[in-house]
Amino acid sequence: MKELHIISTGISLLTNAQKQGFFLDKKISDEEHWQSLLNSPSEIQKLVGFLKSDPMKNSAEMNTFLRVVGDKPVSNIEVYLFGTKTASNELCRRAIEQFLKDYGFSIYTPYEVSGYFWEAKYYETSYAIDKFKLGVSELLDRLIYLAKKKQKEGYKVFFNPTGGLKAHVIATALAGILTECEIYYMNEEFHEVVFLPKLFYIPKGRELELLRKLSDKKVITGKEVDELENNYMEEIDRLEIYGLIARMPEEFQKALWITSKGLLFIAEQK
Repeated sequence: MKELHIISTGISLLTNAQKQGFFLDKKISDEEHWQSLLNSPSEIQKLVGFLKSDPMKNSAEMNTFLRVVGDKPVSNIEVYLFGTKTASNELCRRAIEQFLKDYGFSIYTPYEVSGYFWEAKYYETSYAIDKFKLGVSELLDRLIYLAKKKQKEGYKVFFNPTGGLKAHVIATALAGILTECEIYYMNEEFHEVVFLPKLFYIPKGRELELLRKLSDKKVITGKEVDELENNYMEEIDRLEIYGLIARMPEEFQKALWITSKGLLFIAEQK
């Protein structure tokens, strides 16, 4: 069976390289320096060489990925890398991408998401925060779409939320949970790969009944919301907590709708 591994990429490769004497005296926040290295093929190859010297030791992402794929045929394995929109992160992703290609793995086009820090350098803080939130939301949607698409094509999909900002790690794991894919990470205490159990709240009874009522409508407003709240108040509160439905804030017009997660769940029941 073919596999797709969706990997959240951080900068462990770069920080480990610095510990071993490469790229010294440069802070990770020094975007100009790392951007200059991105324009130098020889510097990227230097980082690729460092990765190849001991992949599991030098990259947290490869430490988990290579343990999971083991001796499986590389021709059956595809990798989707994504990371934050920073030069340091892109440098790591390019090196990992080249490393994987050299060993025969197929690579999807990497995807960059807002990491706050890049935007904060050029924009006001409030705008940077909004961009960051939007980036995490778009990331979750993209990962869910990709996972479902590949599952329909007969792939076994894995999520590797090892690297990157915590918000992106959480989004990666959540996408895996919602699509019921395999999720793995490295347990630092036991020094071994751990697969998460299936984690998702399963609506039942009246909750499922409510989701079905909402699934064929875009938005419920006004008196219809009042009627649903009278009949399904506990169910609405619980489904909202788990992100299966959403409500407009009270200061605005009353509105209630099923989310993409809720629709995804309903689709799986058919």
